[in-house]
Amino acid sequence: MHRTTRHAVIGFLSLAISSLVMAKDLSVTVNGLVLAGTHTKSVALTVCDRSGQPNPAIHTGIAVLRGDTWSPTDPVRDGAREFKVLLTVAKLVREFPLAGVIGITSRNGLLLPESEQALNRSVLMGVPVVTVSAAGQVNTDPNNLFVEAGKLNEMDAREVLTQCMLRYGNFQPSADPSHPTVAELATLRTQVTQYQASFDAANSARQFAAL
Repeated sequence: MHRTTRHAVIGFLSLAISSLVMAKDLSVTVNGLVLAGTHTKSVALTVCDRSGQPNPAIHTGIAVLRGDTWSPTDPVRDGAREFKVLLTVAKLVREFPLAGVIGITSRNGLLLPESEQALNRSVLMGVPVVTVSAAGQVNTDPNNLFVEAGKLNEMDAREVLTQCMLRYGNFQPSADPSHPTVAELATLRTQVTQYQASFDAANSARQFAAL
């Protein structure tokens, strides 16, 4: 490919990823979240009017959760770690109707078990969770409910997550996150796949730009 053409294509791909939140690409309304006791429920949010003007009252909130130095064999610490994640997510949803989480994994691309359990529950409550590896590559697991950032760093993952929330809204929360139905899980996996497609596109653009 001619150098000039390649640069033009790279620029176009980068623009395509970063322009996901352009008004013409946004739904007029998306699903946000509100706390209802210890559960969440969907609420319709107007992200832009019918003329395409973004709603200045709509803000996204993203929490970045990192691993800590607590001993993985300490049950008291394990319980505190899970509680800390759930408390952070609850506070986030209370402040931002469009809420998402970035979970920073260990260098082997894994989350601590207690953190993973709490984040799984968060997804079932409607909060998208994106995993970012400190080593630059998250282990792929088709059975989990997380969106995988691939080789994107924390800053890039935050940008794509923001775009996805504005474009697609939050996930549909389960009526009982401890016991999701088959239909609820099917809907959730469809929404996770939708998010994942945007992250895959961002990774493809990044790889192409590196050629």
